[in-house]
Amino acid sequence: MKIIFEKLKNKLKWLPFSAILLFPLTGCLDNDNVEPIPVAYVSIFNAAPDAPELDVLVDNKQIFSQPLDYADYSRYLNFYTGDRKLKINSFNANNVLVDTTVNFQPDKAYSVFIADDLADLSALVVEDSADTPETGKAMIRIIHLSPDAPAVDLEEADGTSLFTNQTFKQASAFKEVDADTYNLKLNVGGNSSEAISIPDAEFRSRGIYSIIVRGFATPPTGNLNSLSVQIVNNN
Repeated sequence: MKIIFEKLKNKLKWLPFSAILLFPLTGCLDNDNVEPIPVAYVSIFNAAPDAPELDVLVDNKQIFSQPLDYADYSRYLNFYTGDRKLKINSFNANNVLVDTTVNFQPDKAYSVFIADDLADLSALVVEDSADTPETGKAMIRIIHLSPDAPAVDLEEADGTSLFTNQTFKQASAFKEVDADTYNLKLNVGGNSSEAISIPDAEFRSRGIYSIIVRGFATPPTGNLNSLSVQIVNNN
């Protein structure tokens, strides 16, 4: 099994343009008496290791002007609240890969992970509930999104356990740690000989981070998306 670690790759190479996203509308609200529009904050991450480039549609409106590639992460976008129709299509195509309804509550933050292999593609919606850490502290969590990997454990290089027995499509609660640079390792299936080394993982003061396990433990022929770890900043 080829195992690798990839540092933070927050790719913002596309520009959201749909009216589903609220920031294009805010300039129209000139009247101080107008009630503010309630919003939710939604990030989208493509963790599907064998899917094609993707379009994301909310209430049938395309929200990115460029395809969402594997491991792309949008950071938080402002969404209308309530029930929203979410569709995932192949880029520039009409074949629907995911069709679901998601309820977004005002002033709450969510991560939408496009996960699993192509045949079983789904949208995992996680409410991102975390207190802002104090100065000198950071908040971290782990999310297992490898469709064929067994449960994983995350620990420090000295063996100090951080998260244990995380299974596929499981997102842990956030845990407070000292802000610092860590050498971590991810044990796969309880087998330390198959551990993924995560050197120089930097968690800054008052930062909030997701540690995402993605890719195939055993990639299909021709697929290069091996099991790996990606850290994204949720601030």
